[in-house]
Amino acid sequence: MSDPPEIEPRRSKILIVDDERDIVEYLTMVLEDEGFAAYGLTQTSGALEQIIAQKPNLVLLDVMMPGHTGLSLYRAMRGSPATKDIPVVIISGYARKEEFAMLDLSELESGSLPRPEGYLEKPIAVATLLATIRRILGRPETRSGAS
Repeated sequence: MSDPPEIEPRRSKILIVDDERDIVEYLTMVLEDEGFAAYGLTQTSGALEQIIAQKPNLVLLDVMMPGHTGLSLYRAMRGSPATKDIPVVIISGYARKEEFAMLDLSELESGSLPRPEGYLEKPIAVATLLATIRRILGRPETRSGAS
């Protein structure tokens, strides 16, 4: 969707993968306002290659997407030496238990696939999103653009 931004040395780069363009644009705006370098993709096709090329510090990943699901991208990321250590926060319109039941996320529950670093339900509360990102990236709780 949008090109990866040029990054200042200390700005964390966050990739948003969600099939809903308005969510990608909204989250990009929120994250940019907080001092992060954010960009988005609206499909999983080609996403792994983008992640390898751009090396984001964190990926926000919608699970329910047409075609290849976010879970298939997550599985591919964890299976690739180039992306296996990039933190992932799953975002979804379903509660976690509903999601696990509907999508057969037994790989996550059983431990055969490492758990993502975070899980957020839509609609996403901005304060929760930012706290989750800062916790994972080890950033202070203050506005990152002000640091």
